[in-house]
Amino acid sequence: MFCTIIGYPLFKPRSVVLWKKFFKKKKLKISMSALEIRPSNFKYELKKLINNEKFLASAITMPYKKKIFSYVKVNDKISKYSKSINFIIKKNKKIYGFNTDVYGALDSIKLIKKKNIAIYGFGGAGEAILRTLCFVYKKYNFLVISSKKKPHDLKKTKIKFIKKNKFHDLSNIDLFINCSPLGSNLRSKYRFKSPLTERLLYTAKKKLVIFDIVYKPKITKLNLISKKYGLKYINGLHMNTIQAELALKKIENYIIKSKRN
Repeated sequence: MFCTIIGYPLFKPRSVVLWKKFFKKKKLKISMSALEIRPSNFKYELKKLINNEKFLASAITMPYKKKIFSYVKVNDKISKYSKSINFIIKKNKKIYGFNTDVYGALDSIKLIKKKNIAIYGFGGAGEAILRTLCFVYKKYNFLVISSKKKPHDLKKTKIKFIKKNKFHDLSNIDLFINCSPLGSNLRSKYRFKSPLTERLLYTAKKKLVIFDIVYKPKITKLNLISKKYGLKYINGLHMNTIQAELALKKIENYIIKSKRN
C-alpha cells in the first residue's frame, strides 16, 4: 500500500517525514511520497490515484483543500462544516475526507481567552478555520481581514469583513490568527512579509495572542515583531503535528480493523 501528499507546488512537505517515521515505528509496509499535481490535471490525476488498488490515504494541501471537498464523502461534523478537506482515506473502494487541520487549530488555541477573534486571510485555511470557530464558539465575535465578501450562508453570524487597507485597530482583539502565507517559505515574495505592522502591534492590548498557522520557517517577521512588543506568539507547528497525528491514527485504526476482518 502507499500514501501521498497532494498539492502544487510542494516544497519538502513535513507530512512525508512524519508519516514515514510513523509507518516505520508501527512496522507497517506502507510507503509515503509527495505528489505534485498541476491544477489543469487535478481531476484526471485524482481519479487515477484513487482507482489504484494499492492507494490507501493522502494528505491534501494547497491549492486543493476546498476543491477536493466535492469528490469525497464527509461524515465528520467538524470537517463537513469547514467545507475543506486536508486528509482522505480509501475504505471499501470509497473515499472519505476529513479536515484534521481545524482540529489542530482548535487544540492550539483552546486555552486562550478569545471573545473577539480576528482572522487575516480568507483562502482555504482561513475559511475553514472561520467556519469551524463559528460552529464551536457561536457567541464569539469575528473580524475577517480580506478583500473577499462575506459568504451568504454566514450572513446571520457575528462576523464582520473588512478590507486590508482599512484594518487599523487591534485594541479590541483578543486573538489574531494569520491564515495567509505571509512569512512562509512557500514563495520568496512571502518570506520577509508580515500581516501586521509594528504600529498595529505597538497599539495592541498586551494580552493579545498571535496564532500564526505558518510553521516553516519557525521564526517569521511576525514572530520577531510580536516578541519585540511582549506579545504571545504561537506558530503553526503544533497545529501541523496534531493534524498529522489524527490522520495517522485513522490510518492505523483502519489497518487494525482490516486485519480483524
